[in-house]
Formats: sequence, structure tokens, C-alpha cells
Amino acid sequence: MKPLIGITTDSAGDTAPWRISLKETYSNAIRAAGGLPILLPLDISAEDVEEYVPKLNGVLFSGGSDLSPHLFKEEPIKELNSLLTSRDNTEMALMKVIQRLRIPIFGICRGIQTINTALGGTLFQDIPQQIPGAHGHYPRGTPAFEPYHSISILQSDSRIGSVFKKSAIRTNSFHHQSIKQIAPGLRVTAQASDGVIEACESTESAWYIHAVQFHPEAMCEKHPEFLGLFIEFVNACRK
Repeated sequence: MKPLIGITTDSAGDTAPWRISLKETYSNAIRAAGGLPILLPLDISAEDVEEYVPKLNGVLFSGGSDLSPHLFKEEPIKELNSLLTSRDNTEMALMKVIQRLRIPIFGICRGIQTINTALGGTLFQDIPQQIPGAHGHYPRGTPAFEPYHSISILQSDSRIGSVFKKSAIRTNSFHHQSIKQIAPGLRVTAQASDGVIEACESTESAWYIHAVQFHPEAMCEKHPEFLGLFIEFVNACRK
């Protein structure tokens, strides 16, 4: 049977009631990799999370709005963009149950930040403001499938290393936040030349965690090698 993969969603508007939003490239990539995607609402209660997660074989944490810095005990800086408390609460509740059950997870853009924060790490709220000498990481007007900057793969035996089998690749990039302090239980596996963390994974072999700061789902059609990240994740969800 195809594994059932929950995908977190974002809001399509800036006023409540929210409209659930997700670019179809996420579900397309999961289907192409052999999984069955199911969209998760923005506002799942902690009680309902206990019902959702055991029915899923894996969860993909998608991109979207900024995480609240209150999650890692900081006040917002002026460069912080839109926040959505209901999504933050849902994803933190999901992570709590996922961690207990050791459900496989894959994080993309905001997703890598969500996973890192939920496990005890911190974030740069705004790369241009907080990382001196940082390169561009959000090229406005650039198509989502365009490779933008290079990243170095730090370990050949990492999940990203096993997929690409190279020491460096070029990726797209659409983010202004990134990991600052890596969470306990995670290791950095790729970074940009300015030091921005671009991929991480679990140090625990029994729990599949993989997360990237770029958007592989938007690259798959024109750059099929990026589908390998989803194939590896879906295969982990079959076990």
C-alpha cells in the first residue's frame, strides 16, 4: 500500500476565517515518489493531533509564513514578516506527538525551521539583518524552479549526500529566516558558502528526520534529481 503522508498547510489570506493554502508542487512530488498526500488543517487541536498522527505514515512540514520568535524565547525584530499563531500551535502539537511515536518527517523551508525549533533549536529572524556578509537568499521575481546559489554537502553518508552523490549542488532559495542554533538530536548536513544552514537530519537512526532550507518540490519537474529527496522520504514512510 502507498504510505499516507500528511502535509502541513498555510493561510491564503491575511484575515480570519483563514483559507487553507498549499502549492500543488508539494502533493505532486509526494505522489510522484509513491505516496498518498493528505492536507492537514491549519488549526488542529492538541486533542485531535493525537487522532491524526497515528493514522499517518509520515508528515511533510511545508514552507510558508515566519515562525513566531516567542517559540524560542525571543521578541520579534522589525524585519519579521507575517505570523500565524494557529499554524505555529498546530505544528508544535504535531511535532510533540510525532516525536513520541517516531513518525518519519521531512521539512521544507519553514519546515526545517519548524522541526529545529520544536526540538529545541533557534532561528535567525532575518538573515540580512542578523548574518553579516550573508549572500542573497530570496531573489524576488525569480521562477521557483531556477537554481540560485550553491550549497556544500558536508557528509557524503548523509541523506542529502546519498541522494545527490555530490559535494555541492545548486538550489533555489526563497527564505529570509534560517537555523541559528541546531537542535539537540540534529546534525547539519549542508550549508551555503555564507554559513547559512541548508540541510539537517536526525542523529538517531531509528527516527527518520530530514529537512532542507530550499524548495525541492518546485525543482522536480525541470530538475528530476530533486525528486530523489521525496523518494527517500516516502520509502522511509513505508517501513
